[in-house]
Amino acid sequence: MHQSELDFTNNLRQASPYIAQHRNKTLVIYLPGEFISNQKALQQLCKDLVLLHNLGIKVVLTLGATPQIDATLKRHGLEWKTHHSTRVTENEHLAYFQEIIGRVRAQVEAAFCLASAEQKTHVTVVSGNWVIAQPKGIIDGIDFQHTGTLRKINSAIESTLAGGQIALITPLAYSLTGEVFNLNTLDQAFAIASALSAEKLMIFTPEETLLTLPKSLSLQQTKAITNQSTLPVQALRLLENTLNSGQTINRIHLMPQNSPGALLLELFSRDGFGTLIYTDRYHQLREAQLEDVAGILNLIQPLQEQGILTPRTQASLELEIQHYMVLEIDQHIIGCAALFPIDNSHAELACLAVDQHYRGQSLGEELLNAIQSKAQSSGIDTLFLLTTHTHHWFIEHGFIECSPAQLPIQRQALYNNQRQSKVLQKSL
Repeated sequence: MHQSELDFTNNLRQASPYIAQHRNKTLVIYLPGEFISNQKALQQLCKDLVLLHNLGIKVVLTLGATPQIDATLKRHGLEWKTHHSTRVTENEHLAYFQEIIGRVRAQVEAAFCLASAEQKTHVTVVSGNWVIAQPKGIIDGIDFQHTGTLRKINSAIESTLAGGQIALITPLAYSLTGEVFNLNTLDQAFAIASALSAEKLMIFTPEETLLTLPKSLSLQQTKAITNQSTLPVQALRLLENTLNSGQTINRIHLMPQNSPGALLLELFSRDGFGTLIYTDRYHQLREAQLEDVAGILNLIQPLQEQGILTPRTQASLELEIQHYMVLEIDQHIIGCAALFPIDNSHAELACLAVDQHYRGQSLGEELLNAIQSKAQSSGIDTLFLLTTHTHHWFIEHGFIECSPAQLPIQRQALYNNQRQSKVLQKSL
């Protein structure tokens, strides 16, 4: 079998549990106007969306059109006025606004037709008056005119998704009195994801936004970062929306808008491709402190008694506490892991444990990712571990089995031949 064939089968195996996990679930995806203006990227994304449809995933697509509207108004000698970072949609803007939104929608629908034809499957993209708008009104004496806010979402959108159609949301929305309004589609994406209890909200955003954020954030960490005034405006707005919707959207994925393939990587690979904000957990992942020693001992003692973990004493933990990371809920340690440097390029992962009452929530994977990130930031390129019971789990997460002789020399001298632990390694 050729390497390309091996890569394909390995990738498919890795993606399989994620495919099963997302089947019959709803995803809300936000596309900024900059993405849509890139015809090649749009076409690739539509192919991926047809693939998601074929896998039984329900999709709501929300479209931005800011650069398209800007260009049209500039061409006609008109300018946007803003107040509180929100644009005022004046009467004379409205006709141009409707024209360009219709053009953007047609562009997306055409791309779907081509993608469907290439994959020999017909996917229907439907746009409707699911979003009921109301005027933003007059604020500080400024009349926002045809700039609106979301009043409610028509539940008929759920019937559209259940019927196997992709729902398309544009900035155009209508009031119950028949007026036309310009709504911010990013705000709509958050509101719709909340209303539909979507599995995930996927947001394409400028790459510079992602450069200011870590690979993953809890809701608590999001709140802390939002208080930093150094973040770009776009990043702040995303995080503020997340905090406002954090109790109703479990996963929010931020992906670079110059990488259309990021959608599949974010959904179906372990490492993802952007930033994940998880709002359905309330634990804290942090560096361990001396005060955590008793909690770590309580956590690992049952595993030590079963022979799963190497025995550790309170004294040894106190001496080595700087190497540990812990998961904590309400000052209760529910997980831990340690990273012990061996030399400048090798380190050992040890003592990875999760409280039995919190298993099944991917907390072990979160600890593993944190240890790997810590190792990489320290210049470590190879991670070793020794285990007697859980080698299958680590192999599923990218480790490969090797012999004790492949351990660095200084670590070989400490290998316990009586335990006969399996040795695993992973290149970072």
